[in-house]
Amino acid sequence: MPSLLGAVYLFSAICFILCLRGLSTPQTAKRGNILGLVGMVAAVVVTFTEAGFGQHYLLFFATAAPALGLGLYIAQSVNMTEMPQLVALFHSFVGLAAVMVGFANFHSPAGVERASSLLRLLEVYAGVFVAGITFTGSVVAAAKLHGSMESRSLRVPGRHALNTATIAAIGVLGALFCVSSGHFTRMLCLYVNAGLSMWLGFHLVAAIGGADMPVVISLLNSYSGVALAASGFMLDNNLLIIAGALIASSGAILSYIMCKGMNRSLWNVVLGGFEEAEDVGAASPQGAVQQATADQVADELLAARKVLIVPGYGMAVARCQSELADIAKNLMNCGITVDFGIHPVAGRMPGHMNVLLAEADVPYKIVKEMSEVNPEMSSYDVVLVVGANDTVNPAALEPGSKISGMPVIEAWKARRVFVLKRSMAAGYASIENPLFHLENTRMLFGNAKNTTSAVFARVNARAEQMPPSAARDDLEAGLLEFDREERVDPSSWPYPRMAVGVLRDSNGSVMVPVAPKFVPKLRKLAFRVNVESGAGADAGFTDEEYRRAGAEVLSGPDAVINQSQVLLRVSAPSPDLVSRIPRDKVLISYLFPSINQQALDMLARQGVTALAVDEVPRVTRAQKLDVKSAMQGLQGYRAVIEAFNALPKLSKASISAAGRVEAAKVFVIGAGVAGLQAISTAHGLGAQVFGHDVRSATREEVESCGGKFIGLRMGEEGEVLGGYAREMGDAYQRAQREMIANTIKHCDVVICTAAIHGRPSPKLISRDMLRSMKPGSVVVDLATEFGDVRSGWGGNVEVSPKDDQIVVDGVTVIGRRRIETRMPIQASELFSMNICNLLEDLGGGSNFRINMDDEVIRGLVAVYQGRNVWQPSQPTPVSRTPPRGQMPPPSAPGAPAPEKPGAFAQALASDAFFAMCLVVAAAVVGLLGIVLDPVELKHLTLLGLSLIVGYYCVWAVTPSLHTPLMSVTNALSGVIVIGCMLEYGTAMISGFTLLALIGTFLASVNVAGGFFVTHRMLKMFQI
Repeated sequence: MPSLLGAVYLFSAICFILCLRGLSTPQTAKRGNILGLVGMVAAVVVTFTEAGFGQHYLLFFATAAPALGLGLYIAQSVNMTEMPQLVALFHSFVGLAAVMVGFANFHSPAGVERASSLLRLLEVYAGVFVAGITFTGSVVAAAKLHGSMESRSLRVPGRHALNTATIAAIGVLGALFCVSSGHFTRMLCLYVNAGLSMWLGFHLVAAIGGADMPVVISLLNSYSGVALAASGFMLDNNLLIIAGALIASSGAILSYIMCKGMNRSLWNVVLGGFEEAEDVGAASPQGAVQQATADQVADELLAARKVLIVPGYGMAVARCQSELADIAKNLMNCGITVDFGIHPVAGRMPGHMNVLLAEADVPYKIVKEMSEVNPEMSSYDVVLVVGANDTVNPAALEPGSKISGMPVIEAWKARRVFVLKRSMAAGYASIENPLFHLENTRMLFGNAKNTTSAVFARVNARAEQMPPSAARDDLEAGLLEFDREERVDPSSWPYPRMAVGVLRDSNGSVMVPVAPKFVPKLRKLAFRVNVESGAGADAGFTDEEYRRAGAEVLSGPDAVINQSQVLLRVSAPSPDLVSRIPRDKVLISYLFPSINQQALDMLARQGVTALAVDEVPRVTRAQKLDVKSAMQGLQGYRAVIEAFNALPKLSKASISAAGRVEAAKVFVIGAGVAGLQAISTAHGLGAQVFGHDVRSATREEVESCGGKFIGLRMGEEGEVLGGYAREMGDAYQRAQREMIANTIKHCDVVICTAAIHGRPSPKLISRDMLRSMKPGSVVVDLATEFGDVRSGWGGNVEVSPKDDQIVVDGVTVIGRRRIETRMPIQASELFSMNICNLLEDLGGGSNFRINMDDEVIRGLVAVYQGRNVWQPSQPTPVSRTPPRGQMPPPSAPGAPAPEKPGAFAQALASDAFFAMCLVVAAAVVGLLGIVLDPVELKHLTLLGLSLIVGYYCVWAVTPSLHTPLMSVTNALSGVIVIGCMLEYGTAMISGFTLLALIGTFLASVNVAGGFFVTHRMLKMFQI
């Protein structure tokens, strides 16, 4: 029934094509796998009707059934980290099965009859040759990937000459095979050809290092397709030709993608790897390696807004993908954006990392390709590199480096990079990685399984204590966790072990250190809360609210002081208050140690321990204690609101029938927390915003808030360690004042937030500058609290009043010392959050302790047990070489000019060459039409068309599904089983029948294992 056979084979071929096309998206991939299986079953069933099968049903099922069971068992039990070696092993099965088909066909009666055809002989010989290389090459690749063989390349002296001699010998034997008339001679040539091709496959792959295994696996995939197509030519089977062409296209395209991902040529991989290259131009890495702890990694991750995780082969070896998935899940639950960045050649086969992450239930939508993450790299706060080396190596930018020109993930452009690695050992390229020595990189050494587990444990513990993630952008959201505390049943509170006293502020502040809604939080920490009567009245909190929350309200400061071990206050204490505090008490408040030494000395004489909330160290772990940052966020917001309240014009652009009104122009000086909040608020109101800061690193932050950065190119960096600004040199200050004078004359609103930690506010805008501003303009000065009064300056502005508003030459000048006190409820609640976090870090009421070995606590303590221990920090400038992780320019001077095409390249692009190609193509087609018979020409046409279809199908496959593509083409290559079935013969069991049965067993393992393991992988992808 040739018509039925042809129709079903056509159906199977279409199913195979749609199987590959289905892998273009994860949504259609599962159905594609099913279509491939349906096509395979249909092809096998219809082959039962072929004469060559000989109705050997019992033999077939007795052979195929255990093979199918074995394939399913292997596919079910294999770990996803072992997928590369499984794919290579299945390639070897196809190769050996194709060898068996070639031998069986040669010995079969039909093969003997067709031995007179030179073309048939060439097909048999070439098929065995390619299949033999595929078999042993795949076995070696699997052994290297599994660790059974040394992953480094095998270096045999004169190996290229040896390979050339082997190929020449195979060619000579092929000629003898075709011209000889003796069956024994031909058999001997064929078997020696098989042995030599197997030796060649072994030697070629053994000479390739582990770093090039992704290319080798893809190349072997292509070889298996060629072997399958050769069997199709040999057996006159169209389906084998079509399937072989599709698989050959797949392997060739994946090999090209892998080579491009390493900036290598295919010949460079096949003939030698990285180990033969010389590193002639790369500079040695500069700078010390800085180590990190799991605690520090966890803290930085939780403090970030956007995190990128870059996995490499080390993740697969350590099998830590589940830990990374758990870390990502916790971070996302905290509102942090998390992405995974995948390099095309990460792992040991195309798409290897994607499958491992899918196995760990990482959502598909957050797994991105290198081309997607590199343009956004500067927006990532933290990059976590796990088990990757060469794929993140900046040496790829250096001319002369072994990996020069290789596309890499540009992790160094992020704010902070953590590299999780066993040691400082080089990667497969055997070169050092400058990334490890950069200023913004920290190394966490150890087994990736252990280090990721430690990071996850700390992230998990800290995430449970963090307020909801929206607190990063919305001040109110940070209070939700404490709202839940209010609803806790008081009967569940522990017995109080210590008492904290909330003192009323007598220095003009309307804030209170503990708002009523935070009393339950302190009670849960085993503190009794004593509140001075009227302490919260100015902020809008009544004594009754404190009582309902669980506090005790006492009359007068003395009662609170005497009944409390820890005293809480907002403003710095007055001398009168200090004199009332007995020995061994702990005071927590603003202290401003740099300008308030007299108060510190007085506290020391009283024997008091005092913590200055304005001296929180600039480390990640201390962010939850940072009162200044919390208050500055309110300051920036309030400054903009007050400025536009006083400005006699709209903030945003407006269009009416009369015409257009331009948006107000706002200039913010200082890009700290207050300045950035001011920029963001003004931008939200529709104003055109400009920002300036002496710290060049703030440019990105200003721009991310919607402002345009105005900087000075003076070669002087204004940032010191800890992130603070420092006092600049005279030349810089002159240039800065000139720039400000030229800018403010065009602006409607100027907001000054510039400050130098521990020093008077910088003098930026003189009275003369104000005269140049447009009448009606508004200047808000938030730096008046530390203005240089002795020099006659109120703050950043010469004439700024303290907590007042004046008009100077038509310009409204608003001076504010503590502008956040005009929002007393929110300011008090934010202050309370920081105080509660601090008391918790101090051990709560049960384990309260001032631990001077803790860098955060030590930084807060100004007076300790009667001793003044405060020391001013030394302003050490931050090195900006390279800035924020940027790599220095390549060692070669300047960027190379585009190379002019050579004479040969110009000739290839010429019209004459194009015309010559057309003539040659026409001649070749004509020759084929004369030499080949119609059947062979039909086969050749099918091969060409199938290669084209395969090309377009495989290019459409999404990179994340490249590993399923490899496994499903493994399964499709199992269609060689129908070639084996056709060689059973019509007679009783013979030698060639046994060869065909061996091929049937191997192919059946491939079919069952390939389709089922593909099903396993696709099921893991979360769409």
